[in-house]
Amino acid sequence: MNHWKILGIEATTDKRFIKLAYTEILKKTSPTEFPEEFKDLRKAYELAIKEAKRPAKNEDTAPNQVFEDEHEKKGVVDESFFDEEEPSPAPTEVEIVKPQPIELNCVRSISELQVALNELYCNVLSRSDVEQWKLLFSSPLFWDVDQSQQVSFTLIDFFSENYFLSATVFKFLDESMKISSELVTNKNNHYRELAIALHHYIQSLPLRIDALSNIDHNISFEQLQQHLQLRNLIEEQCIYSKLTAEQLITLMQRINLVFYNDESLYLYVANYLWTLGAYTEISKLLASLPEPTDASIDQLRDLQAHAEFKLKNYDIALTIYLAQRELMKSFYAMNMTKEIGLCYLHLKNYEKAYTYLNSYFYTSPEDIDLRSALIIARRYYIKDLKKNEESNALKIATLQFENGRYQDALITTQTYPLIFHADCNYLQALCLAKLERLDEAFDVFIAFMNLHLQKQIDPWPLLVDLFIYCPDSIDFNLIMETIAKKIQPSPNKFYKTPRVLGSVQENIYSQLELKTLDLPATDHDGKPNKPMGYALYADLDYKQQYAWAMLHALMAKLANFEDKAIVKQIKQAAIYAIKQAMPKITHQPSWSLKFIHIAFDIDDFDTCIKLANITISEFSNLPQTYYYKGRSLAALDQYDAAIPILILAADKYGHQRLGIYSLEFAVECCEKLVEHGQPMHPNYNDICLKLQTTKEIVDAQSK
Repeated sequence: MNHWKILGIEATTDKRFIKLAYTEILKKTSPTEFPEEFKDLRKAYELAIKEAKRPAKNEDTAPNQVFEDEHEKKGVVDESFFDEEEPSPAPTEVEIVKPQPIELNCVRSISELQVALNELYCNVLSRSDVEQWKLLFSSPLFWDVDQSQQVSFTLIDFFSENYFLSATVFKFLDESMKISSELVTNKNNHYRELAIALHHYIQSLPLRIDALSNIDHNISFEQLQQHLQLRNLIEEQCIYSKLTAEQLITLMQRINLVFYNDESLYLYVANYLWTLGAYTEISKLLASLPEPTDASIDQLRDLQAHAEFKLKNYDIALTIYLAQRELMKSFYAMNMTKEIGLCYLHLKNYEKAYTYLNSYFYTSPEDIDLRSALIIARRYYIKDLKKNEESNALKIATLQFENGRYQDALITTQTYPLIFHADCNYLQALCLAKLERLDEAFDVFIAFMNLHLQKQIDPWPLLVDLFIYCPDSIDFNLIMETIAKKIQPSPNKFYKTPRVLGSVQENIYSQLELKTLDLPATDHDGKPNKPMGYALYADLDYKQQYAWAMLHALMAKLANFEDKAIVKQIKQAAIYAIKQAMPKITHQPSWSLKFIHIAFDIDDFDTCIKLANITISEFSNLPQTYYYKGRSLAALDQYDAAIPILILAADKYGHQRLGIYSLEFAVECCEKLVEHGQPMHPNYNDICLKLQTTKEIVDAQSK
């Protein structure tokens, strides 16, 4: 009997080759199904081992050998089999040739591949390094066409048993090496089933726990393997079962203490518990982790704080949030700012709650929950400030205005005129404008603007609000004599910095805010620190574009020059400004109403139609938008499209004179169709009848 041939390897003194070959064949040679083959295999293994070691003492079978035999009778090989130590050989003069280490890129045979796979997999630090696997698969064996099928079988056997690898490694193996996809249709049932199972495992990787990182050099492969088996059990149960929070916590209690730094596992479990609403379990699980020394486990600490918040342990949650924020040292990332503010709100520290929530509001003004919390914080902060109302009148009025209490803010400004005379009569103007007392608001706006013009301060920030709130109060002289002379000639010069409410001063953090938020007084350029947020900048840009367009639109509307060339230039400038503002107007569709009739008067019908569509998208019941759109379509000879729009305008005007005009233009469009050689509109008679009826009703009402 040639024992080397039975084992399928060449003669060697390396016991690792022999054991690996024996184990691989043993998997396919069950003692119960193939008793004779098993006996030959066992005998071949024993002979090969004897040749590979020095002459051993003639003793009875060692205890380890009995352990192996018992397992082999069951068709099972224990993992510790590969690490057993053979009995120490007796001294001899025979020279032993030690096997050379296997270079990953020099593997030439299946037996060398088996050893290389096992060594790389068992290396705690290299097993997740995709570059090491790429090096192995660049070896000569993988260029040998004659052995390609056996290589595939060897790989599928190995990775079906040893599948605790990172997603990046498996991605490389499955995409580049196609270890599973090429064998799922193989005729060999054994390898097809292995390939299908492995392929399913790889496909489910996105649902599984990320690879373990930051592994301690002192952790043994046996410890790692045991931990990975436990991880696999946990993720399998989470993916395919319906674990209760108690069952999951029981599994987590089996985690070895040396793997408390396995952030991905704890994050996976904590997120799973979060879906169950198991906040108490999250708190207990994460409270057992060591205190962080850096931001490496910030997500876990965030979850712990969120769980404590859900449990209404606001003081504990606040402590964790503040500690996390201190570790990150990055205010402008706005990490935990909202959560900190909410904790302070529940702990009834309304000043700090307002400061944090308002700071976060600069970046997320669309957050409905944040708006609600901020309103509550302002309300109670105002109550605290009113304990010394006169000293805090400016802050109180500002908070009242921010909360939409315009009448209260106005009363506050009027109650303390000495405080507001120099600094905040502008806030008074805004309150009056919000209360629709536009004539009074206009007077205060102008007075405040003149005050700052005397100080040679650029009035543009004030003019933006003036054009938004009081455009109908602006006359041509004010535009030409004051406004046009004081503004920049190009919209590229617009301010991008938000202003303090009720002031032309740049919005920067107060000393109180700097202290509360733990911010430096100046930024990297040495300038005062100020709130930053794209959302506010965008809103400010929208307002400025609208004001710029409104300025030119009013100039075109109010212009009264005998020189028609000048009037034409003014109107062209107005159209240009309106077109520049149109992308911003979609942010506030009501603004387009101010420009529709101007675009129509200047005969820019395309722009008029676009503006009408913007308005209709938000306000579907405004008859003038349909009227101007229908008139513009008719002016562009699009009579078929104009007729239904004009009829719709007439319906919305009802029994008004403009309803009659809409129907008259609809009739005119029907007649224009005939003039252009097209059939009469099918509703022509109905439109004429409706026009006659509407005229009779309107005439009767006017008597």
